Amino acid sequence: MKRLGTDVIVVDPQEPDAEVLRSAAGILDQGGLVVLPTDTVYGLVCDPRRPEAVKRIYRVKGRGRDVPLALLLHDMAQVSAYVEEIPEVAARAMQEFWPGALTVVLRARSEATAAVRAKRDTVGLRLPAHMVPRLVAAEVGGALASTSANRSKQPAATTAAQALEYLDGLVGLVVDGGPATPGQESTVVSFAEDVPRMLREGALSLQRLQEVLGDVKAK
Repeated sequence: MKRLGTDVIVVDPQEPDAEVLRSAAGILDQGGLVVLPTDTVYGLVCDPRRPEAVKRIYRVKGRGRDVPLALLLHDMAQVSAYVEEIPEVAARAMQEFWPGALTVVLRARSEATAAVRAKRDTVGLRLPAHMVPRLVAAEVGGALASTSANRSKQPAATTAAQALEYLDGLVGLVVDGGPATPGQESTVVSFAEDVPRMLREGALSLQRLQEVLGDVKAK
């Protein structure tokens, strides 16, 4: 269906139609914004290599430019392109929890991440356990700059209908992959310090992180 200029296309989350993925990538290639399902909540994404698109995400979100965006990857091999180094504990976390609901924050290596880092020296990376964002990222040929699909101070969208309610007319496409489960945002952990530090608790609990990684500072 179409409302106020925003198309909504339903896909099978396990076997998404290749034409839909190409349509989403085409909008991103032109500097547009797209809403995609993920394994946590629905995400508002753009191509981070296009500074104007990143600025547009901040305007649509109503978010201050001092809050960074995360990068959604299509495979783990991309990590080294964006960070200076991967501490052993961070590598262990990625091996255990990726694909999944963990966003790792590491020292940024590439100026290609400058637009999403909010002038910080770190960047957040996540490999989702959902085929749609990973395949769209692969189609674009990079990572996707991402934030939850809502306006600031609204609850994160867990369905395409909710995302459309928030963002109708502000994005080029909403890809409907069904309800997002577990419906919680990713857990964000910084590995840029000697001891990992939780910046946001989400779908992955502090207890579970500590079971695998040992010492993790609470938020």
